[in-house]
Amino acid sequence: MASNEHRNLQDPNIHNPKGFQGANNETVLCKGAGSSYESSDGSLHWSARSTMGVTNYKMQGYSTTAITNYAYGEDINDTKSPFEMVVDYGATTVSAGSLSPSNYFRIGQSCVVSELSKVTSISGWITSNNTNVVTIAICKITPVTGSTGSVVPIVIHEIATTGLGNNNDLARINETTITTDSLAAGDIIFPMIKEEAGGSTLYMNLSIQTTTY
Repeated sequence: MASNEHRNLQDPNIHNPKGFQGANNETVLCKGAGSSYESSDGSLHWSARSTMGVTNYKMQGYSTTAITNYAYGEDINDTKSPFEMVVDYGATTVSAGSLSPSNYFRIGQSCVVSELSKVTSISGWITSNNTNVVTIAICKITPVTGSTGSVVPIVIHEIATTGLGNNNDLARINETTITTDSLAAGDIIFPMIKEEAGGSTLYMNLSIQTTTY
């Protein structure tokens, strides 16, 4: 049997897949759907890596009287959970406070990350009936079994935007450069919100996109 069969070739002698030379950077070779999912007649093509293994985590909430400290969502046992965000974090910066496991685990807006991934974008809208600066912090905590102490959340990304003075006027949020983008399976992610002067009525609706590639 010939020693140069494809399965016997060493790495330096194995060619790149079809279309490799002309493919854009940050793309992945995949097979199209073809005539149906069960068929095998799909053709090979290169797709953007950012579209592979994508998960979107929805975070929506409001505060009828925003505060200058960060605030987070109600406990799941509260009738206004998961949307109302009025629980005072007790600090104007995330690093200056902490949350007990019973607090962060029961935030109604929190999501459990399903797999090792990276945050690629934070997209959505916010409204305010005033023109103060509003800051949203998307945070993560990595729970540890057997640990009952309070934990300082890690900021995935902070977004500061100015309210437009009318809750019918939506201010766009579209962040693609993320401060701390790495997530582990089992991480709990959640939003917090604060306002420069306090007292406004705020609404937010965000999508946190992650990818495994």
